[in-house]
Amino acid sequence: MNLTKPATVRLKNEAAFLEVDPFGGAITAFQLTGNNINPLSFKFSKEQMPPNNKTGANYQGHFVCIGRWGRPSPGEIISGLPDHGEPANIEWVMEEKSKHALQMQAVAAKEGLQVDRTIVMDQHKPVFMVKETVTNINPLGRLFNMVQHPTLAAPFLDEKMIIDCNALNGFDQAHYKNILTNVIEWPLAKDDNNNIIDLKNPGSSYNAVYTLVVNPQDNYGWITSFSPTHNLLFGYVWKRDHYPWIHLWQHYTEDKIQYRGIEFGTAGIHQPFGEILDTATSVFGEKTFAYIDAGETITKSYFSFCHFANDGFTGVENVYFAKEQLIIKAKPGGDHFNIKLTQKLTDELQG
Repeated sequence: MNLTKPATVRLKNEAAFLEVDPFGGAITAFQLTGNNINPLSFKFSKEQMPPNNKTGANYQGHFVCIGRWGRPSPGEIISGLPDHGEPANIEWVMEEKSKHALQMQAVAAKEGLQVDRTIVMDQHKPVFMVKETVTNINPLGRLFNMVQHPTLAAPFLDEKMIIDCNALNGFDQAHYKNILTNVIEWPLAKDDNNNIIDLKNPGSSYNAVYTLVVNPQDNYGWITSFSPTHNLLFGYVWKRDHYPWIHLWQHYTEDKIQYRGIEFGTAGIHQPFGEILDTATSVFGEKTFAYIDAGETITKSYFSFCHFANDGFTGVENVYFAKEQLIIKAKPGGDHFNIKLTQKLTDELQG
């Protein structure tokens, strides 16, 4: 493996820019023009990485877990599989780039998967779309998961951060063996002392991963993070049938929030596949893993956006598409806003 760090690639319009690190394929920045706050400033040091990941790329920004979400089995670790899937650990090849678009590829030989990614930035608005096509290049079908893993950190993240999403029921991954006796209903959850916490703004130094199902009545899943400190909104929207699960990771250090993951994907249980099969193949009417056949190709996509909010803004009530517009409906007191998409992004949305 070539461990030389390749140059970061940037896409830009008059409203914003984004950056991608080919080593691990993470989106490491998405910032509004003239603003120095990057919601995707998260980065692990080499010392923080799992032992089986240390020879590859560090976790940072928004990386994607392809093949698996979480830890491999003991045998897979011996065989060289990293946590969170091989594509987040290896170098991606940049195939084609223009001012507003980028094509890149990762071939994960150990996972037996090829990933082809297209990133398209709107020509004028602070919006981008990512489409990822995964092909099983092995002669055998396999269990498979795919989780988008954006993580928030300082200075965007602080104790005032408000998370909104269209989740329904869920559970704490600490209780994955007994999900149905530990069900939570968004946005309320419990810590390890059975204290009620609000996942929109926990205010409780409890390290956890909460997993929730996207409301099955909705065609799209969405999640937003709003910083009252910076009046900055950052979020995602995707087709629900692409990613039916939302995962909220919260990590505190000395009672201070350090990381918040606003993840979404196909995985329901944060365990190796053998443990998932022994525990639950479906929860809340959703499968806890996916399957990709030999030679099969699976394509999934999502949109991301940034926005400066007005002084009365307190969070998001709904996110949806109407014709060629992305609609962000604010909670009472805030200003709703629409983002008109270019034809290329509209075509991707309707495709």
